[in-house]
Amino acid sequence: MVCEVIHIRKRKCLGTTVRKSKKSKERVRKADYVSKTYFYYAISDGDKRCYSEEDRTKGYGAQSIPDPKAVTFAQVFVNGVLQPSTLYQIEKGSLTLTSKDVPEKGVPIIVQSIRIYKRRSGRG
Repeated sequence: MVCEVIHIRKRKCLGTTVRKSKKSKERVRKADYVSKTYFYYAISDGDKRCYSEEDRTKGYGAQSIPDPKAVTFAQVFVNGVLQPSTLYQIEKGSLTLTSKDVPEKGVPIIVQSIRIYKRRSGRG
């Protein structure tokens, strides 16, 4: 799959629209589908199981926990380890860890939500 990065959070992937590149004679395909990635970063205090957007780590740009119905899929990482979906619940603006243990103090918690959608016609 050929992909062309637009910027850090948007990506164009191989699609069906074709155009010619000015630098070469080969044809370049434009994306029919586009993805958008949302991130949320928090640091565990060693006690909490529920994290809201107010608990985000400052300095990492725009962060949010979108409604899970509005994204294609979401992943949660605790201390860099991907968590099975049975160990957390995501709602718009909040993450609840349902595991028996809470993360130790200072452990990073990351929510990555990805939305894949069809490009609107007329954009390019």
